[in-house]
Amino acid sequence: MDHGGGGSIWIRAAVAVAAGAAIAARAVRRKSVDSSAVFVGVPAMVAHTIAGYRFAGLLLVFFFTSSRVTRVGEARKRALDPEFKEGGQRSW
Repeated sequence: MDHGGGGSIWIRAAVAVAAGAAIAARAVRRKSVDSSAVFVGVPAMVAHTIAGYRFAGLLLVFFFTSSRVTRVGEARKRALDPEFKEGGQRSW
């Protein structure tokens, strides 16, 4: 049974793990996320990709746009927030 087009569930899972790991590594290098976010983000990417590539695409659009928007006004946020973290990084 195919949920969302293109390839078997195992191929989608492999694509998701590879893409999720690459995106997570880049995000950690850029200090956009910490390691706890990686442990949540990669499985979320796998689940969305298994459901269908369009869901994974939506998740990626959300991640990249929210990461970009977080950096808007970074200098002002740094001046106002005593607990400011580089790249908008959060650890809840």
